[in-house]
Amino acid sequence: MIYDTLDEALTDMQTLGTWDPDRLISHYGITYHLTSGLPDNINGYSIPLTRTFFINEKTSFPTFVKCHEFYHCLLDDSIEPLIDTSMVSNSKIESRANHGAFYIMIKNYVNESGIEPQDFDVTRFSDAYCLEPKQQLFIRNIAEDALGIKINTGAFSL
Repeated sequence: MIYDTLDEALTDMQTLGTWDPDRLISHYGITYHLTSGLPDNINGYSIPLTRTFFINEKTSFPTFVKCHEFYHCLLDDSIEPLIDTSMVSNSKIESRANHGAFYIMIKNYVNESGIEPQDFDVTRFSDAYCLEPKQQLFIRNIAEDALGIKINTGAFSL
């Protein structure tokens, strides 16, 4: 565990000048590996104590899994592997890792695409990273916080 809270991690990252997941992972001395040795229902897993994580080569959303497992290495101190499957996606620890993952991805997406924060589109973002539509409300809420905007268009218009 490098940080006690998600806010502490995000505040520190803000000072680094990058939101590129690979650069952040390298900065914190965390190692990851792509593997074909995981069952299809496991997207990735991390061993926070060793600052190591693994990504299933077959996952449909590798950037999300990379950022999600990275956050486990930053925030958790478990000796036991933390496994990312659909069966545990609603737990508090998984929700925190999801929040951190989407935050990094949103900030990096805006930086890389060159769009203005107010032009952020949840659907385009989700499509760019092959994310599931069921995640869009969560993504919208994080984008509003990360970018300091209100999203009231598309499926989110009143």
